Amino acid sequence: MQFMIFVLYFVAALLALEGAFTLLRKRADPARVRDRLGVLASRIAKVEVGDGESILRDKDGLPNLLKLELLLYRAGATLGVARFLVLTAIVGVGCFGTVLLLTQDPFRAVPALLGGLIPWVGVRRKAGKRMRAFQEQLPDALALITRSMRSGHSLVAGFQLVGEELGDPIATEFGVVAEEIRLGLEVRDALANLMHRIDNEELPYLTTAVLIQRQTGGNLAELLDRLGSLLRERIQFKGRVRALTAQGRGAATFLALWMPFIIGVVWLVAPGYLLPLLETDWGRTTLASAFGLDVLAYFLARRIADVEA
Repeated sequence: MQFMIFVLYFVAALLALEGAFTLLRKRADPARVRDRLGVLASRIAKVEVGDGESILRDKDGLPNLLKLELLLYRAGATLGVARFLVLTAIVGVGCFGTVLLLTQDPFRAVPALLGGLIPWVGVRRKAGKRMRAFQEQLPDALALITRSMRSGHSLVAGFQLVGEELGDPIATEFGVVAEEIRLGLEVRDALANLMHRIDNEELPYLTTAVLIQRQTGGNLAELLDRLGSLLRERIQFKGRVRALTAQGRGAATFLALWMPFIIGVVWLVAPGYLLPLLETDWGRTTLASAFGLDVLAYFLARRIADVEA
């Protein structure tokens, strides 16, 4: 009977993990995902910017649930906040139940609740990957808008062309911008919404160029062409810097995870060996100091390897 319960818990944990990755990875039908993200985009940010107000929005003042919804949107995940939180709870409880059946010790199984962080890690990684893809596509989008404007089309038509010709994520975002402008939203507000949805440090250059041209006039196509060339060179330079610092970042991650991994293995194999660290004052002090120094060393190593491009 106990063996059957263990099997059921193990299968439940596997199904929960599979459900998490299924919900977070890209769907087989890109058009369906883009339509769904377009609906979510209209709900995430409705920003109206006054004439004397900066277009740069303060994202730190958002409530936590809205921050989570924005993170899910940036990851391209079409599930809502409630479903994601339920999924996180299921994964954490599944991992806890599996380890509990293996060890028969609730105290030793408590760290397994951290398995609930797996969906969070997956979402953050997917969001980072999608934002990097947006950054890499931005020069191509500017070049397409430039060619569209030089052929006699408007800026909004250029946004729409990007939404039709390029791939996700930039096609989805510029398609939403074009749709918002067609529905009556000001260009300034639509671009503010775009900057709110997308975490990209190059977007202010685009929005500033468009807004200055609309206020003072000038050749916007020529300006966007030069901006696209500049962004392309900047992205290439960042890629070279990231490649040169990859070894340092990898070493920092490996060294930071090595101590928790060893402690976890010893705790599962021979928990009595670590009891002095948990039952004595000097042991708890030593353990807390070791974890603190491990975290500090990780951030210092990442800081050294993080070169501003």
